[in-house]
Amino acid sequence: MTTPDDPPPPAIDQLIADMMRVAESERRETNDRLRDKILPQFKSLGVANIEVSYSGYGDSGAIDGVQYRDQAGTRVDRQTIPTQLIEDLEQCVYTYLPAGFEINDGGQGTLTIDVQLAKVTIQHQENYTESRDSTREFTL
Repeated sequence: MTTPDDPPPPAIDQLIADMMRVAESERRETNDRLRDKILPQFKSLGVANIEVSYSGYGDSGAIDGVQYRDQAGTRVDRQTIPTQLIEDLEQCVYTYLPAGFEINDGGQGTLTIDVQLAKVTIQHQENYTESRDSTREFTL
């Protein structure tokens, strides 16, 4: 019989290690695709900054909106950006979002891409429900 203090079987450790390797490989591929193919296209359109807002809860989550800005901080009209480029960007964005941001109480945040520096920054808030128990006793 096993106890909660027993280490997990080696098969579980191997499964987790394999999953981590796959996730890291996907992240590297996304980094390369974003840096080498997608960001140069945005740069050629005059986009210097991309801000993606996302949220999720109850096992459902999504990108809520995307804003494109030029070097001066002025919004770039989404209509001037090819639809396929927007779709390619959104596919990449999901790779960076925190795992489980859509589970239970969920979370939300902003993913910002500095096109010039090829840098992704995520500001994330995680939601949770807290319960506080108490007991009171009165002598009559």
